[in-house]
Amino acid sequence: MKRTLVATALGAAAVTAGATAASSTLTLAANPLTVAYGKTTVLTGQLTPAQANQNISINAQACPATTFKKTATVKTASTGAFTATVTPAAMTTYKASLHNSDSPTVVVKVKPMVTIKRVKRGSFTATVTAGLDLKGKALLFQRYAKLRKRWVQVKKVTLTSSTPGPAKPTVISSASFNAKVARLTRVRLMLSTAQAAPCYVTTTSNVVRN
Repeated sequence: MKRTLVATALGAAAVTAGATAASSTLTLAANPLTVAYGKTTVLTGQLTPAQANQNISINAQACPATTFKKTATVKTASTGAFTATVTPAAMTTYKASLHNSDSPTVVVKVKPMVTIKRVKRGSFTATVTAGLDLKGKALLFQRYAKLRKRWVQVKKVTLTSSTPGPAKPTVISSASFNAKVARLTRVRLMLSTAQAAPCYVTTTSNVVRN
């Protein structure tokens, strides 16, 4: 009889634990939702009902991948809250998981780091630092029109070479080019939405004078 009672109690506890796991819900948010390449974003979430010391898996699907991979494991606080700091190399979809429960996904977008350097008057170099090889992508070389008070396109600059960065997965794509613009004109580079797609978003470089 005693053994029967113990077995019944254990069975009831297992059912309760299973029910709790099945009824758990997770939320997930990111701040900021768009970052420059190499910068971090903070993921925050909530487990309901609140349980402390639960191992939450942070799963990531980084463009152009089509499947999720575990990128971190964090524990919940007594309130059920959890947080993780991540550094996406390209546009990445994140979700949090506990047992069979998944949070809604959140997408973090990434802007490559675009740099223009003046070599001499009318001669420039362009570099784009990202987590993917962007060789073959085109940048827009722009000058600032003071009278019109806006940036106008001068020419397109195609990235012609790429080299590994100081640490994986960084790739530095670059090009050298010439352009005719008036002396001391402010110039910059722009990576358009179309050229940044599908794994990055539009961004602009620093500004230099010719």
